[in-house]
Amino acid sequence: MDTDNTPRPHLTIAHYFLFLLLFMALFLSYQMIKPYLDPVIIAVILAVLSNPVYQWFKIKCKGRKKTAAFLSCIVLILLIIIPLTLVFLAVIKQGILSFNAINQWVAQGNIEKLTHTPFVSKMLLLSQKYLRGSLLKGIDLNAIMITVSSHAGELLMNQGKDIITNISSVVGKFFLMSFVFFFAIQDQKKNFEYVSHLIPLSTAHEKIVVNKIKAVAKSALLGTLVTSASQGFAGGIAFTICGLPGVFWGAMMAFASLIPVVGTALIWVPGAIWLFISGAWYHGIFMVIWSVVVVGMIDNLVRPLFMKGSADMSTLLIFFSILGGINYFGLTGLLYGPMIFGLTLVLLYIYDLEFHHFLDHQDQN
Repeated sequence: MDTDNTPRPHLTIAHYFLFLLLFMALFLSYQMIKPYLDPVIIAVILAVLSNPVYQWFKIKCKGRKKTAAFLSCIVLILLIIIPLTLVFLAVIKQGILSFNAINQWVAQGNIEKLTHTPFVSKMLLLSQKYLRGSLLKGIDLNAIMITVSSHAGELLMNQGKDIITNISSVVGKFFLMSFVFFFAIQDQKKNFEYVSHLIPLSTAHEKIVVNKIKAVAKSALLGTLVTSASQGFAGGIAFTICGLPGVFWGAMMAFASLIPVVGTALIWVPGAIWLFISGAWYHGIFMVIWSVVVVGMIDNLVRPLFMKGSADMSTLLIFFSILGGINYFGLTGLLYGPMIFGLTLVLLYIYDLEFHHFLDHQDQN
């Protein structure tokens, strides 16, 4: 507990009225900025993580803050735009080629040929033996595949339209993030000092909270991005070796790695099954071994390496923070979930420090 010498404010009706007005003003401000909150928060986090780069530019620019911030902003834009644009164009190209190839394969009647392969024939015989015949009667695999392919095409077309429709929004949010980043990186010290001054905690406790948020944000952001990119790259290599579009399916694996529990298996398992039933046994075995050993090893080694900033969080807590974050916030929950859980643990630690005498006394009763 704090000592009796700690100054305490004497609250009056005017103070409570001020608190009410402050709450209303903050709530309305939040409602106004809510649609732009994600790019703003990400910009602030990137500004904190990019501070060493900014400080280096600041030294080289002889203390000119705006020039250093501008150069830092240019570096950020180049690091994000160029790689993402190249990958995006390659994914679209290979995605179209893959979809056309599947349509052509189905149209050529390869479904019928597939049912006569040794593996599929055995599976059909086993299913007829152990399942009631009525369950399999009247099933037209060719029609099913054409329907699935048609629906997949419609889905891809709709997604493409959505991407084109929303591309202006994405570009706008990216430049908003860059705009906020420019000011946040040069004024972060002043802003942190002001916010710390307003928070009614001791300086030591404020430093603990800020350092924890920085550590968790850094580890969650870098851990997620590096793990996703690494698994996508490794998966792309496997698909390329197996004669399938590596860039497209590698990108799909990178996105799938963000999904808890199933992860990259959502992509490579169907790929391996396809290789087996099409007769490419060696490629199928290679796909399974590579995905389980190499891709799985990346998730087990790279992510924990970057999540060291969340050392106080157990693996179970990290798992639920990511799972709950995605469920509540969407994709940005990969970042927000661990941050909120990490902040909660720090606040519990500070609560324990502040009331440890009382808590120890209660434990003895």
